Amino acid sequence: MHEAGVGEFEPPGALPRLRQALADLARIAGGADPSRCQGLVVFSLVREAALLRLAPEAVARLSMQITDRLRAALRPVDRLYVLDEWEWLILLPHLPSSAPVHLAMLKFRRTFYQPPLAIGGIELGLNAVCGAALSPEHGEDPLHLVQSARIAALAASQNGEWVALYDPCMEQESVAQRSLVTELQHDLADNALALFLQPQVEVATGRCVHAEALLRWQRHGGDWVQPPLIMATIERGGLRHTFNRWLFQTAALTLAQLRDAGVPVDLSINVTANDLLDPEMPDLIAQALTLWHLPPQRLCVEITETVAVEESQEVADVLHRLRSLGVRLAIDDFGTGYAGMSYLQQLPVHEVKVDRRFVMPIAESPRDREILRSITGLARTLGLRIVAEGVETREVMDLLGELGCTSAQGYLHGRALPLHQFIAWWHAHEGGEG
Repeated sequence: MHEAGVGEFEPPGALPRLRQALADLARIAGGADPSRCQGLVVFSLVREAALLRLAPEAVARLSMQITDRLRAALRPVDRLYVLDEWEWLILLPHLPSSAPVHLAMLKFRRTFYQPPLAIGGIELGLNAVCGAALSPEHGEDPLHLVQSARIAALAASQNGEWVALYDPCMEQESVAQRSLVTELQHDLADNALALFLQPQVEVATGRCVHAEALLRWQRHGGDWVQPPLIMATIERGGLRHTFNRWLFQTAALTLAQLRDAGVPVDLSINVTANDLLDPEMPDLIAQALTLWHLPPQRLCVEITETVAVEESQEVADVLHRLRSLGVRLAIDDFGTGYAGMSYLQQLPVHEVKVDRRFVMPIAESPRDREILRSITGLARTLGLRIVAEGVETREVMDLLGELGCTSAQGYLHGRALPLHQFIAWWHAHEGGEG
């Protein structure tokens, strides 16, 4: 394999390069315990304009920062190599299974984001992707394994999942992906996507006064497309703005249909932090609500926390315009990803949705109960509505009131339903009232 940038790029901190990695992998695999496997992780920055505009001196400083962070996340037996100025290779020897590889990739990305990378005091807002391969499961040839890890990183980026373990089917997806983009483009134009509604139930009263709108897409052949793949296809096809127009109009129409059916339920929709960079977003939402004669407070915009909210005047302006409009704001999957509780200080939000990983174990784990209690305590102090996600058992539901949650969402109360089924469910749940 050609080593990109030879003669032009100086590896940070004199890291060994691809040739040494191939030699080390061959040597370690040759003498490895047959019950163990070797993991190979490619860590790569996503090429963005801000990255490509950096001066050579800034590139060197940034590469060194990332190298130091990756080094700090390694075990003593792990080895770090550099492939080019924005790509690193990590060798994880003597693993019992593939599970530690996935955990390592998550750790590398977390280390990359916290604290935010900066040059000259300016945060860069970069993104990174990880792909991994295993020896001997995915082959024994060192070069083939590096290529497989790179293919996994490419697939992770295209699917919007950002970490992936190699699967041979990844090399057969390019034609399928192009077909998916074309079909989605047509279905968006034909209004063939749908919003299914999942109920949120008040902990104190058991009433359903809110629901989350979740995206669903059934292809012409009858297959349902997983939501992360839908979003990745939207991004890959450059359809984000078109999709958001559809989302805002469809959410407003859904609220109007709920109103006309005698169902006084408010609705949440999901947006990413990148959507907050669109200055038209508040106007598009206002137009949709006005068209269907809806009070703005009926709509809640959930901001996905796992994508870092860029601290910029443009984002702050969009958030405050949404709040001034009367739309409610929420942090989705609170407690995970990039930020944490500092979001409650930075964003003008009305509610937090506590991620399921903090909710599902509370019946068995005193530690998780205390974590949830601390999250809800802070949110209550700030006057925020608190929604617990992933509620699947009555035992968990009974604990939520004691722990300070306002509402609960999860399979205990219902899965996401098409609008007509949700209306029927609501009337049955509420005993025909309202």
